[in-house]
Amino acid sequence: MEALPQRPSPLQLLTAYNSKVRRWPGALRAALAILIPGSIALLLGYDHAVLLISAGAFAVIYGEGHPYRTRLRVMATAALLLLGASVGGVLVDGLLAGGLYAVALGVLGTFVQNALRLPPPGCFFIVMVGGGSTMITGVPAWEVGLWCAVGSLTGIILGMLPAALDAHGPEKRRVLGVEQAARAFVEEPTLAHHHQAQTALVSAWQALSDAAIIRGGRILQPAQRDLVERTLAAQRAVAAQHVDSALLSDEPADIDPSRTVIPHTNPTARYRLYRSATRNSHPSLAAQRVLVGGLLTVLIGLALGLNRPDWGAVSVLLVLQWGPDRVPGTIRGVQRMLGSCLGVCLFAAFHYFGVSGWTLLLALAACQYAAETFVVRNYAICVIFSTPLALLMGNSNFAAIEARLAEIALSVSLALAVLWLWRPRAAAQDQQRLQARCVQAMSTLLGSLLTTTPDAALTTRRDLQYELLSERRAILSLAANGHGELFWERHQRLRRAGYHLLDFCSLHPDRRPTEPELRELVSAVEKSG
Repeated sequence: MEALPQRPSPLQLLTAYNSKVRRWPGALRAALAILIPGSIALLLGYDHAVLLISAGAFAVIYGEGHPYRTRLRVMATAALLLLGASVGGVLVDGLLAGGLYAVALGVLGTFVQNALRLPPPGCFFIVMVGGGSTMITGVPAWEVGLWCAVGSLTGIILGMLPAALDAHGPEKRRVLGVEQAARAFVEEPTLAHHHQAQTALVSAWQALSDAAIIRGGRILQPAQRDLVERTLAAQRAVAAQHVDSALLSDEPADIDPSRTVIPHTNPTARYRLYRSATRNSHPSLAAQRVLVGGLLTVLIGLALGLNRPDWGAVSVLLVLQWGPDRVPGTIRGVQRMLGSCLGVCLFAAFHYFGVSGWTLLLALAACQYAAETFVVRNYAICVIFSTPLALLMGNSNFAAIEARLAEIALSVSLALAVLWLWRPRAAAQDQQRLQARCVQAMSTLLGSLLTTTPDAALTTRRDLQYELLSERRAILSLAANGHGELFWERHQRLRRAGYHLLDFCSLHPDRRPTEPELRELVSAVEKSG
């Protein structure tokens, strides 16, 4: 029986380097999405357009790593959200209204990104652009939208250009990444390598699914079978390696690394949003914390005379947006504080040398490149470059440095207080609901098998896997916070019964279970309760 994981080591979390996947091509595209249209704008005499173009250029970041089959849709969606946030921010009037606008964007984005289990950067750039836009004066909303759209369009074109060289390039890179991460984990089973292996497995299977190479536990494109088999081999290597029970991360993977079969794809976005729309769910709890922390930061900051409430709201979002556990969340707050202080120093250096025009454009592109390079590797390093990027885009001046440091200290302190004190028993209450959902999902699949074959019940099988993974994410979170003992034994029973049922469906996809087989499956589900 798997041992209950122990609480993670703060030092390991602080120093973890979470990914070794090559990121410079995407970082270069992100920088070029600013440089190319920004240079044209400067040559035409539109110096003020550089910051507005940069806001739209973030769209290219959201497409990185996605197969080309889905990349265009992802980037177009991000572009529309960036456009809407920037135009909406220009229309907001007043410091309080600007702060509340940033908080509202953060709350909505936090819920959606956690419900859909989106990868980094989540809603961060959208909220940053929206909040920064509240500080823009003297530029009509239509012009803000126009230049933002120019940056987004450039980013989308740059994001899709590599498709002409290799139509399956993203999937191949994801598979290569999971092989490297698995090999490193086997050679040195540390927290960082465990996190890298889990993250790489999630990314690889998601890429193969988005590329329509796998579905329902099967290979749909025989020509790409090698990619699937290599990913399975890497997952078996991770599953065979002994895992120290202390190896936890703040972002449990959306797969069970002990499994050695092709996973099902995610349910529809509508299903995931609906399933998360409960008071105690992880997405709801994360959104509640962002709401409380953001409002407190905005109101207290304004009372203290700080004049960038949107910056405080964004800082709270950065700490709380993924609904971290207490220890990892505290480490994230420390990283935010350290990285932001260094980032403010970098921002001061830019102003000391008087960046404007072409030098401003180069500074923005360089920060964008560096932030994208480190965004999934080490949070503290990423923040060093994202902080001056946000300050430059928000038209902050050199005299406001002390105020920005004060806002960072205030927002991080309040975010950590909310993390530790806001509804501490909600996660345990949600765990009970999730375990009941697992039993319900197993019963639903058993009922389907009475009248149809496993292949005809793919949706029900997919939903069961989703419930099992949701319950596992929640129990790992409880264990990280020191409250997993009450639910661990039942978690083990549910896991065995649920995957036993899914494995039967994978082994016998074209026929209904016989009466003895059905009785055995029913017995396994009954024992899980």
